[in-house]
Amino acid sequence: MKHISIVIVAAILSLSATSCGLYGKWHSRNSEDLASIELPSYKEIFFESELHALIDTALARNYDLKMAHERVAQADSRLKAARLAYLPHLFAGSDQAATYTGNLRGGNEAGAFNFASASWEIDIFGRLTNRKRIAKASLDEMRDYEQAVRSELIAAVAGLYFKLQTLDAQIEAADSAEVNRHKSYITMGYFKESGRADEAAVANFEASWMQARTYAKDLRLLRSESENAMRLLLCKEDDPVIRGKMKDYHEAINSAKMDSIDIRAVRIRPDVRAAEDRLAGAFYNVNLARANCCPSITISGTLGWSGSFIYGAVGGLLQPIFNSGLNISQLKVSKSQFAELEMDYAGTLLKAGNEVNDAMAVIKTRISEIEDFSTRVRAMRRALEATQLKMNLGRGTYLEVLTAQNEQFAACIDEIQNLGEIREACVKLYLALGGGKD
Repeated sequence: MKHISIVIVAAILSLSATSCGLYGKWHSRNSEDLASIELPSYKEIFFESELHALIDTALARNYDLKMAHERVAQADSRLKAARLAYLPHLFAGSDQAATYTGNLRGGNEAGAFNFASASWEIDIFGRLTNRKRIAKASLDEMRDYEQAVRSELIAAVAGLYFKLQTLDAQIEAADSAEVNRHKSYITMGYFKESGRADEAAVANFEASWMQARTYAKDLRLLRSESENAMRLLLCKEDDPVIRGKMKDYHEAINSAKMDSIDIRAVRIRPDVRAAEDRLAGAFYNVNLARANCCPSITISGTLGWSGSFIYGAVGGLLQPIFNSGLNISQLKVSKSQFAELEMDYAGTLLKAGNEVNDAMAVIKTRISEIEDFSTRVRAMRRALEATQLKMNLGRGTYLEVLTAQNEQFAACIDEIQNLGEIREACVKLYLALGGGKD
């Protein structure tokens, strides 16, 4: 009869628990159907095979990605443990597994042996259910975290790859400028010997030559640092970073594929999903805090021998009386944490949208400037040729040539930099939209 009364009480309490919201389930904040959104892989966005090889190496070797995978495995184990909590807890023996008393001279003897004991918590108020759901939300968050690490890794490799291509092109331009300025310095020395120039002209051309030389060295230092950063991502110490030469923008980036991406993809970005997973976990934590203010029902029993085979089962009703103040305080804290994470989710989503808009604005602006930079480079090349011809004919000054050389070189560097910024913005847009499906 005692067991029957416990079951009846459990049924009544279960009905009251459903009306208190203890079993409430989280509903996603995404009201739209996002399942139809298809994100392109990095191989559909970045065309160059050398870049594909570097990304594949990073995905296979990078330690940060491996650690993220281990965190997913840990969260999965915690979820499995939460699911097993529904089963009874079995213990072999007890605190006093065997006792024996007797008279060694043949008097009285007595013995008792406890073979096993068990306890089983009945999930009346949703403690176990909410713990399981919290663990599930944590697992989802870790999976989103792993995807975020993966996407950031791909973006970092692509960003460094395009930066290296930009530096290669700028170094090539700087080397060419150094050679040309050295020739001008030698020519000016001949002019000095023939009386057509003075020492000031020779010194100025020598200084211009050294300027181009040191600039090329600085660019090489930046390239070396970028190569080391790439090796760190690849987890390779000495291997060369193989890459192609900087080509036309449309030969490196699939701009049409980028333009076709649904802007709603920001809602399935890993960090946005992770923020919602944290919010879901906080929702279930509020439910758990409510459940902790209610009593728990645990059925326990022992299996043993005391002269004859015996078993027993006891139902326990534990009412949280003395710690009710602590439980109510924890409920208030849980509600506050839920409100905080609601704001975090809204802020993360807003930030994602801003990153997409910023990247697209940079891409459109820089693409519109491609022809402007090309025209400027061609104009400065013609200006340099004209000023050099004027000086050779004795109708121009060396300062005009120096100015034309500096402006022509600056125009070349700026054109290369513009193409590099387009590639960099495309990488940022790829990452801002969620990092692709692979």
